Amino acid sequence: MKNNLFALLFVGFLLLTQSCQNDPVNSAVTTDKIQLSENDSLFEVNDGGYKFSIVLPKDLMINATPDIVLNGATGELHITVGEQFWIVATQEKGDLNNFKSALADDMLFKHEVVEENSQSLLFKRVLPDGTEYDYSYKSCSDISGTPYVFRTSEEGEFTKDNVTRMKQAINTVRASV
Repeated sequence: MKNNLFALLFVGFLLLTQSCQNDPVNSAVTTDKIQLSENDSLFEVNDGGYKFSIVLPKDLMINATPDIVLNGATGELHITVGEQFWIVATQEKGDLNNFKSALADDMLFKHEVVEENSQSLLFKRVLPDGTEYDYSYKSCSDISGTPYVFRTSEEGEFTKDNVTRMKQAINTVRASV
């Protein structure tokens, strides 16, 4: 199953690369409202009921291979590129208000909202002494009638720049054709 996923990703990469080579005037390619630059790679995810496209930055792939793995026990889909890029997707209806309430109950960290809209929340965790600890992001969306929650992994400790890159990737998620 994992080999099939990598084969699909490789074919998608080859098609994207070929498209960029055939259009020397434009360094960007538009695919179903996704604007791709020469520094982006489009990945098609089709595993365990997850079916969507996501754009990942190529510069992260210089030192690490993207890994898209379904955790059969939890149903979570993990998208990683090295240690500083780790997105977790779940198929569930998310409620940011409930999530913010849960953050308020955290006894160890104070949570400060950095950016918020009706579908997403970028926040930082701060230690009791005021030291910034890390940043996280959570987004709720609907893709072709299926509710999704995308978030940065709770197992990672990410800088604001790391989280901003993951947020940008999450914002490119579209239904696969």
